[in-house]
Amino acid sequence: MTERFSDANSATRGTDSRYRRGWPRDLVSRLLERCRVHGRLLDLGCGTGKLLFQLAPFFQQAVGIDPEPDMLREAKRLAGEEGMENVEWMLGSASELRTLEPALGRFDVVTIGTAFHFMDPRATLGDLQRIAAGGVAAVAYNGSPMWLYPERWARALRAVLETRLGPLSDADFPTEALDGAEAAMRALGYRKVERWERLEVEMIGVDFIIGHILSAVSVEQIPPSERQDFAREVTSALTAVEPSGRLVEKVKVRAVIADTNGS
Repeated sequence: MTERFSDANSATRGTDSRYRRGWPRDLVSRLLERCRVHGRLLDLGCGTGKLLFQLAPFFQQAVGIDPEPDMLREAKRLAGEEGMENVEWMLGSASELRTLEPALGRFDVVTIGTAFHFMDPRATLGDLQRIAAGGVAAVAYNGSPMWLYPERWARALRAVLETRLGPLSDADFPTEALDGAEAAMRALGYRKVERWERLEVEMIGVDFIIGHILSAVSVEQIPPSERQDFAREVTSALTAVEPSGRLVEKVKVRAVIADTNGS
């Protein structure tokens, strides 16, 4: 398998938000510092709403857009549980921004969390210059593919995945996406372009790793009927490396933040 998990048929990926990482408070604080007005927030490619939920309490209104109905259903469910009344959801994609623009209106901040690799960098950021004219845009990634980590448990995980799925890519697609975002921002005349980065060190369990991987692969790659076997394979491989099942994960959280400088 040479394509990345995130390039798989995304409509069939899992939506269990328990296995999707939250965003560090430092990033939320930095985004709030960069925006002058805390009126309207747009989270493009919002998924189950992890980043939106952390930012929405600081804005008058927040809108999440995603092309996957299952993701939006989960996001709406979680918003209901949290009692978040200032959030709206819309089915759509970055390629439809021009069509959606009349209904969307204008925003003070636009975020794209772990989704920019699905988008055309220049077209998307060009459209956002109108939608967030005079505001702030941020493209952020919360970690890299687990199998690229240098730790022994990550190498063991990769061996299990490659046995099932074939060779995995060595490309770190978040790096590619962030470089593309920065290049497009500079070419389009965005101002005060900033690269933001933090290293988060966490203790995680084998169950989290299994859930995280299954939330990123399609049912064609690992069918539901094979997922218990996959879980047993991963558990066996990782506990052979660390019998306690408690593993250290070093997550590099990165973002490109800039003023849109639109008119």
